Amino acid sequence: MEIQMLKALKTILFIFVISLLGACASGVTRMDGVALESMPKVDKTVKSVSVNLSNDAKKLLADNMQFNQDTLRSTIERSLNAQNLVKVESSQSLDIEITSFRVRSAFAAVMFGIMAGHDNVEGVVSIKGVDGKVLKQAKVSATYALGGVMGGNEVRMSWLYEEFAKHTVSELSGISVK
Repeated sequence: MEIQMLKALKTILFIFVISLLGACASGVTRMDGVALESMPKVDKTVKSVSVNLSNDAKKLLADNMQFNQDTLRSTIERSLNAQNLVKVESSQSLDIEITSFRVRSAFAAVMFGIMAGHDNVEGVVSIKGVDGKVLKQAKVSATYALGGVMGGNEVRMSWLYEEFAKHTVSELSGISVK
């Protein structure tokens, strides 16, 4: 009987650890399929940043009131400025279209944790030339699935915005995310 209990406990612990390992994730899918290291060397600066919601994303606002596109934009701008990637004389702009997002309620995140699903932000990051032509484009995503005990709404949203910004800066600068 004790051996069965021990095996059951090990199985539960294993599932819990695996769940935590995949709880927070982020990534980039380049639209042209070219590896970051193989990207042609282009100007790594932009003169402006815009964050807009796709029509589908606009429909999500009513159920995800904690999402704030202005906070996301300012987080991205702050990250770009920290790397000296915003220059008035640049001929490029950074346009981001948020295509999807989800924010769990604080109650669901605390009470149900990973079982309540995950918070996420997904979008298409486009670097455009002076004529508006897309020079480089990638899909960027950030996901947070840890429970609310690990972070309240502000902590969860801040992590999502920072991860999204980190991958956006990586796409512009050509330096892989660590």
